[in-house]
Amino acid sequence: MSKITMFQYLDLETIGNCNRRCVTCIRNSHPDKDEISSWFSGKLLSVDVIKAALDECSEGGFRGGVCLSHYNEPLMDERIADIAKLVKSYNQFYPIFLNTNGDFLTAELAKSLDGVLDHIIVSLYMDGDAKLKRAEHIVSLFKITRTDICLMSEHIATHFSPSFDVAALSEKHRGHPCHEPKMRVVINHRRQFLLCCDDVIGNFDLGTFPETSIGEYWLGEKHRRIVEDLERPGGRYLYNYCKECPRV
Repeated sequence: MSKITMFQYLDLETIGNCNRRCVTCIRNSHPDKDEISSWFSGKLLSVDVIKAALDECSEGGFRGGVCLSHYNEPLMDERIADIAKLVKSYNQFYPIFLNTNGDFLTAELAKSLDGVLDHIIVSLYMDGDAKLKRAEHIVSLFKITRTDICLMSEHIATHFSPSFDVAALSEKHRGHPCHEPKMRVVINHRRQFLLCCDDVIGNFDLGTFPETSIGEYWLGEKHRRIVEDLERPGGRYLYNYCKECPRV
């Protein structure tokens, strides 16, 4: 089996909730409502678990980025500034960043995040002049943190999106290799390891942290085999969920 390299990013979904119900988001379009239900309950990833993950990464020599968001709205987590400061305190992770819709971003919260986050990406879901005014205001709140505003906020195709021809897209990309599983470690608010950004509910049964350590997951035979298979053209055919993936 080929050697697997260190991941580039650690993604931590600190809270399960999101205030918006965008129809194209996989958390809203997913057909198994019972399985996806905790994404609507505000469930938190504990600080003890977050610190344990950061400790393991630190001790293992990880020097990559830490993302404090996944399929959620991270600013709904009242602990987010303190969590970002915790990540920053290790003095070895870069960049520290998150993606947000900006709905909960106040001057006070921005002040607590400015210079702690290296990068914040804000996707604005509103119309007309209100969007432009909101964008200008958000940019003014950050003096140090790099701030990117996405004005054309459109969701990309996911497995169950009603706004895309998922079947046609998955057929188009089915023969292509996929490199996503070797890029990042994702731990969701349920402590599950996720294979990639589209693996929202843990379709590959990769274990939970800290019962399974990051090293055991990343270097384990199951993850290594999936990475190796998906790097080959046609490898998606080996996994039903990957075979139906509409992403390039």
